Amino acid sequence: MRKLLLAIVILELTSIGCNMQTRGSKYAAAPDVPFRAEHLAVGTHPDMVNTTDVNKDGHIDILAANSDSNNVSVYLGDGKGGFSPAPGSPFAAGQSPSDIAVANFNGDDSPDIAVSNHGVKTVTVLLGNGKGQFALAPGSPFNVESSPHPHGIASADFNGDKKPDIAVDSWGENKVLVIFGKGDGTFQTPGMKFETGRMPYHRLRTADLNADGNADIVTSNFEAGSVSVLFSDGRGNFTRKDFPTPPNPFGIAIADLNGDHQLDIAVVHYSGHGNDPSKNALSMLFGDGKENFSPAKGSPFSTGNYPGTLGAGDLNGDGIADIVVPNTLDGTLTIYLGGRNGITPAAYSPMRVGRTPQGVAVADLNHDGRGDIVVAEEEDNDVLVLLAK
Repeated sequence: MRKLLLAIVILELTSIGCNMQTRGSKYAAAPDVPFRAEHLAVGTHPDMVNTTDVNKDGHIDILAANSDSNNVSVYLGDGKGGFSPAPGSPFAAGQSPSDIAVANFNGDDSPDIAVSNHGVKTVTVLLGNGKGQFALAPGSPFNVESSPHPHGIASADFNGDKKPDIAVDSWGENKVLVIFGKGDGTFQTPGMKFETGRMPYHRLRTADLNADGNADIVTSNFEAGSVSVLFSDGRGNFTRKDFPTPPNPFGIAIADLNGDHQLDIAVVHYSGHGNDPSKNALSMLFGDGKENFSPAKGSPFSTGNYPGTLGAGDLNGDGIADIVVPNTLDGTLTIYLGGRNGITPAAYSPMRVGRTPQGVAVADLNHDGRGDIVVAEEEDNDVLVLLAK
C-alpha cells in the first residue's frame, strides 16, 4: 500500500541514476551535517536494514531486505567505515522480504537471519556459516498462520529453553504469532497467538522492558492508537498492557532515551493513505522499569512527511540513545537527540538524503564510539551509509 503512493509521488522527486556496486557520495551534504555519505548498491526496493557482525570479525556488517528482488543483500564491514559485498550476496529470502531479525537459530555460534515475507504466509530463515554467507534452513520458508501475512519480525528466547524463537504480526486478527525454535534452525509451527490492540500492522520489536530477564514484545496498533506491551513470563506466556499514543502508530524503536537506565519506547506516526500531514509525528513513552510508560515531555514531536520506521542509537557519544526518522516523501531524516533534560532536535535536522528513505538502523560502524546511520533508499535501490565525522 505504501508503494502505490510512492510510485505516484516519485515523479515529482529528483531522479538520480547510478549503478556502481559501491557508489560513493551521491548527494551533497550540507556543511553543518556531521556525516560522510557512502552508497552501497543492493537489490530492488530495499525496505528494511539491520546491522550486526555476521562474519565474527568484530566489525559491524549491513543487511538489507530487498522486497522486489526477493533477497537479502549482505555487506561486510572492515571496521573503518568501508564495506564490501559478502561472497554470494544477495541471498534468496522468499517472496517480498520486509523485515529482518538476527539470531543463532541452529546453535552453531554463527548469526543467522529470519525475514518476514510480505504478501505470503511465510517466514524465511537463512543459516549463516560465520563468514558472511547464508543458505536456507531445512524446511525454509516456514508456513506461518499470520493474517493476512507478516510484516514485522523479531527474535528472542520467549520460553526459556535457550533457543531463539520468532514473533511476527498477525494484524488481520489483532494478534502476535510466536513460533518456538527447536535449536536446529527449524521451528514448531503453527505456533501460538497472543492478542494485541487493533491492527498491529507494521513492526514489532522485543526487549526486556521490566528487567526480569525475560524478553517482552511491543507492537504498534495502527487503528487503536496505542502500543501493546506483551510482558513475558519466560515460559512462553505473555501478559498484555496497552498504552495510548497519538493516531496512526507505525514503526517502533526501544532504547534508553533519557539516560535513566530504563528502556523507553519511541513510535512514529504516519499520515496513512489519506496523506494527512497533521498525523506525521514521533512520540515517546518513557519507561520506569516496572511495566509503566508515560509520554515524554513535549511528545509528540514533529517529523517530515510520511515517516514509517525509525532507528535508535547514540549518535553523539553521550551514552544516551538518539532517534533517526526517515521521511519517505520528503527524502529527509529527522533526528532527535536523547538527553537527561529532555528530547531536542539535532541542529542539522532535517537532513536531506535520497529520494525515498525507508528502513533505518544506527550502529557504530567504525569503532569511534559514535553511532553511524544506515538507511534503505527504496527507489534508488541502495543503502546509504552515513558515518559520523
